[in-house]
Amino acid sequence: MKAILEFNLPDEEQEFMEAVNGGMFKHVLWKIDQDLRGKLKYETLTDCEYKCYEKVRKDLHNYLRANNLDIE
Repeated sequence: MKAILEFNLPDEEQEFMEAVNGGMFKHVLWKIDQDLRGKLKYETLTDCEYKCYEKVRKDLHNYLRANNLDIE
């Protein structure tokens, strides 16, 4: 099976770049998630810092899930 994406350039340049760079977007989100995980697991944080990092990570996962996206 093949899938072909077609863009009208230069009118759809932004959409084309987003499609081409999808893997990099995924990697950046994965890296952010791993950085947050590392802070929560290994760093000494105040209660406030911990809750903040935890909320950001939870929100990230919720946004991904709501859009049927997976960064694993």
